[in-house]
Amino acid sequence: MIWSFYQASRSFAVASALSMALIGCSADDGGGGGSGTLVAGMAEGYADFPVGTPLGGYTARCRCFGNAGRYDTRRTAYSDSFNPSIGEQTQPKIVALWLDNGTQPLVLIKTDAIYIFEGIVAAVEQRLSTATGVDLTGKVIITSTHSHSAPANWDQGLTWYLGGDKFNREVFERDVASIADVALDAWNARQPAAIGIGQTKNWDPDNRIYSDRRGENDGTVFFADIPAGSYKDPYLTVLRVDTAAGEPIGMFFAFAMHGTVAGEDNQLWSVEASGHVEASVEERFDRPVIVGFMQHGGGDASPRGVDDLFARMESVGELAADAILDLWEQTPTATDPIHIETITRSLDTRRDVLRVERDYATLQYAPYDPNPAFHPDDIIYDAQGRVLSPIDEFNTDTGGAFCGAESPALPVETIGSNVYPYSSCAEVRAVSGAFILFFGIANAELPLPESLHAKVTASRLGPLPIRNAAGEIVTEEVLFGFFPGEPTATYTEQFRRRALAELGTAYTIPIGYSQDHQGYLLIPEDWLLGGYEPNINIWGPLQGEYIMEGLLNAAAEVLLTDEIEPPDPPGLYPDPVYQDSPLPRLVPDTTPGAGTALTGLPSFLIPIRNLAGAVAPPAQVRRVQDIAQFMWEGGDPGVDLPLVELEKQTASGGWQRVLTAAGRPLSSPMHDMIVSTTPSPLAPVSAPQRHYWWLGWQAVSHVIDRTGLPLGTYRFHVYGKSYAGGAETWPWPTTAYELTSSTFEVVAANITLQLNGATLTGSIDAPATGFRLIDLEGSSRGANPVRDATITAIDADDTRTTVTPVETTISGGRTVWTLDVEAIAAAVALEVVDASGNGATVELN
Repeated sequence: MIWSFYQASRSFAVASALSMALIGCSADDGGGGGSGTLVAGMAEGYADFPVGTPLGGYTARCRCFGNAGRYDTRRTAYSDSFNPSIGEQTQPKIVALWLDNGTQPLVLIKTDAIYIFEGIVAAVEQRLSTATGVDLTGKVIITSTHSHSAPANWDQGLTWYLGGDKFNREVFERDVASIADVALDAWNARQPAAIGIGQTKNWDPDNRIYSDRRGENDGTVFFADIPAGSYKDPYLTVLRVDTAAGEPIGMFFAFAMHGTVAGEDNQLWSVEASGHVEASVEERFDRPVIVGFMQHGGGDASPRGVDDLFARMESVGELAADAILDLWEQTPTATDPIHIETITRSLDTRRDVLRVERDYATLQYAPYDPNPAFHPDDIIYDAQGRVLSPIDEFNTDTGGAFCGAESPALPVETIGSNVYPYSSCAEVRAVSGAFILFFGIANAELPLPESLHAKVTASRLGPLPIRNAAGEIVTEEVLFGFFPGEPTATYTEQFRRRALAELGTAYTIPIGYSQDHQGYLLIPEDWLLGGYEPNINIWGPLQGEYIMEGLLNAAAEVLLTDEIEPPDPPGLYPDPVYQDSPLPRLVPDTTPGAGTALTGLPSFLIPIRNLAGAVAPPAQVRRVQDIAQFMWEGGDPGVDLPLVELEKQTASGGWQRVLTAAGRPLSSPMHDMIVSTTPSPLAPVSAPQRHYWWLGWQAVSHVIDRTGLPLGTYRFHVYGKSYAGGAETWPWPTTAYELTSSTFEVVAANITLQLNGATLTGSIDAPATGFRLIDLEGSSRGANPVRDATITAIDADDTRTTVTPVETTISGGRTVWTLDVEAIAAAVALEVVDASGNGATVELN
C-alpha cells in the first residue's frame, strides 16, 4: 500500500511567491532583514556535572524498574530514585558555533545529552544576552547527541523523570553554566569566516555504521519512490566553517544514530558512539579543529560497528571518519554576505488543537468524551487504507503513555480502545500515580505542563555554497529545522518533502533532539503501525507531524518576509511554567586527605570487571597488553572531577604533556582513560565520607597508530579540587590539589607467534579486561592482526635474512603468513617485528 500524503494546499501563486522569497533573494536585496559579512567563532569544552548524577535514557536504571546499573549500595547527593553514575569513560562535551552577519546572530550548541530541556535553552539565552548585551531570545539552538550514558536529571518535566530521575536544581545550574561558558568562548573567538554545506546520500550502504531498527514499518510504502523494506535516514550533512583565509575552524556533521552501544547496566559517563566519531574525525587533522555531531532522523537508527562496549564505540568512529572527512574536503565555502534569520516558537500541543493535513482530509481527534460508557468504533482506516478522521480511539484528556505494545505495559487504566496500537495506551492520569510514589512528589499537575508545549526552531541561512547529494556545487538558501524529540527516518523524509512543496526549499536540513523533548516523532501512518517508538510520546499519532507543521508555518510566516520580526511580540508561544525548585543544601565533604596517593588497596568495586586492582602503575607497561592503574584520595564529587593528564619524560629529564596526533592534550575527559570514585563508607551520603578515586589507562594511542604508542617513561598528573567550606548551596568554594603517580616505562607489545609447517600466525593479544579498540579486524579482549610486519629468518650462525611471504591474510583477528619453504629451510628461528617495533621470535624445530 502507498499512503496518500499531503501535498501543498496553498495556491500555485502563493507557493511560487514563497519559493521566490526564500531561494530567489540576491545577496543585496534586503530580504529577510538584509545580509552582511559573516563572522563566526567556534569553541569546545566539557560539562561540569558531578559524578553521582544518574544517567538518562533507560528507565530500568530506576530502582523502581529493574535496578539496572547497581554497582554497590552507594547513594549520592545527586541521585534520587535512579542508580548513580560512578565515573567517566568520557566526559560530556559541548561544542558551540556563533554566527553573525551584523543583522542577526545564530548560536548553535551541541551537547552530549539524552535530549534537551527547553528550560536550559531559555536559561542559556538569558545568560548569553546578559553577558554580551545582544538580545538572543529565540536565537540560541541547543541540540543533543542522544547519549544514553550522559547525566540527565536536569529536566523539570515530570514525564522525563522516568528517563533520568527527579529534577536537581544544582545539576541544572551547572549544566547551564557550562553551556553558556563554551558559547561565550565561541563569541570571543569570532572572526571573518567562510561557510558551506555538504551533503551525500546512502553513504553507509552496508550498515557498518548505523542501521534501521524499526521493523514494524518494513512492509509499508510511505513514498512512491522509496520501496518497502528496511529504511534509515540516508543523509550525511557537513556544515563547514573556515577562516576567511580558508583555514579550518571547525565543522558540524549530522547523520542518524542512537547512542545505545552501552546498555542500561553501564554507569560510567560516555559520549557514546557519536562522540567517538567526533574524536576520529578530529584526529584526521594535523591541528585542533572543532568537531560536533548532530542528529538527523536517529529515532529509529541503531549504532553498528564491531567489537564490544567502548571499543565498539571507537569502531563506529573509525568506520565513519573517512567518509565525513571526504565530504568535508568536497564542501566549498565562501565569504560572501549571507542572510541569517531564526524563528523559535513554543507550540501549543494540547490534544484538541492537534491537526495534520492530508490531501484527502484534515486528520484530527474527535472531541474528548468523559462518559465512562463511551467506546470508540475501533476502525482506524477507510476502504482505501487511509486514516479515518476524526480519530475517536485516542479518547483521553491527559494523554496516553506506552502506546504501541501488544499488551498494556502497566496494570493501570487504558484509554479505552481495544484496537492495536491504541489498546496498550495507558491513561497518563493513571500513570501519574507512579510519579508521586516513585519520586516523592506531592502531586502531578494534569495534563503534564511539558506535554502542552513543544519548542521548535527554524533557521534560514544563505545564499551559501552547497555540495549537494548529487555531487553538484550550487549556491542556494538553506533551511534548518530543529525538532524537539526523536525524529524517525520517515519523519525527516516527510519534512524534506513538505518543505519543498510548501516553502520551495530545495535544501532542508532536519536536526532532531533539539530545543525540547516530546518523545519519538513519527508521521501518523507510521505511528499507527505500533512498536516501541509510539510508546514515548503521549498525544498519539498526530503529535509528531503537528509539530512539523508548526515549524513549517513558523518558517513561512517569519523567515520568508522582508524584515526581521521580534520573536513573539503577542506572547502566543510561551514555554511551560514549572514549580520553582531550590538548590539542594547537602554540603560536600571536607576532605583533608585530598591529593594523597594511596599506598594500600581499598576494598571496592572498580568498573573493569575481573581487573585486579592496583594503587600504582607497574614499572613496565606493555603497549596494548597492560592497563596501568593509579589510586588516590581526592575531593567530594560535588566539587572534584579530577583532570588527569598523561605526561612523558623528555630527553633532558623534564616532563611534557602527551598530545594526540591533532595536538590535543591526552587527558581523562577523552576515551583513553577510565576514572571512577567510591566513597567510604558507601552510605549514607549525609555521613562524613572519604572519597577514593581510581584511574585505568590502557597503553594504546588515542586514535592514530593504536599499537604504536611512543616508547619511554610516563606518569599520570592529577589536578583536582576539594571543598573549602563556607557555603550552604552551590557554587561550592574549592581548594586545588595536584599529585603525580610513580613513573613507568612503556615497552613494546609481545607478538604471539605460532608456526605450523610453512604457515606462520601472529597476533597482538589484548588483555581480557581491555576496553580500547586495537584493530577493526581484531578484538579489544583478544587477538589483533600484526600490521606491516617484517619477517626475518635467523640461521644457526646468526645470519639474518628478510623473508617475503607468499601470501598474507587475516583470519580470526590474526595475521597469517604463508612462507616459502625454501626461504626458511636453513633457519633456526623466525623473528617478526611490526612497523612500531612490537615483536617476537619463534624457534623452528
